[in-house]
Amino acid sequence: MSWSGGDWMCNACQHINFKKRDACQNCGYPKIGGPDPDTYRYNWTETLAGDWYCSGMNCGAHNYASRTSCYRCGALKNGYSCGFGGNMEASGGYGSDCNYPPGWKTGDWICTRYGCGVHNYASRTECFKCKTPKSFGGSD
Repeated sequence: MSWSGGDWMCNACQHINFKKRDACQNCGYPKIGGPDPDTYRYNWTETLAGDWYCSGMNCGAHNYASRTSCYRCGALKNGYSCGFGGNMEASGGYGSDCNYPPGWKTGDWICTRYGCGVHNYASRTECFKCKTPKSFGGSD
């Protein structure tokens, strides 16, 4: 995604918005002013009792109460119980040794920018979605 003059990043969810928008397209947070962005995402009215936010791999995705794993990154509701090195049952099916999710290869990485958290191939030096460098936040 390329930025053009006046485009802005939402303080609450880090979604990149066009200049013409007065509120974030993704979460509705206002372009100027607004409540505390750190708590805004967690006070959405569409969040129902029992819903949860993923804490795995800097994901932050909203998941329905019925889910036992994150729809976006696959992290278990209570985090990765195998810690990337245990057995397959505790991993939620992430490979035979719990090292990688299905379809991953050695060197693949997760974007560390808050709100992004997408899977990137090992050959990439920046996130394909948000263009954050692989080394952002010391995750190299």
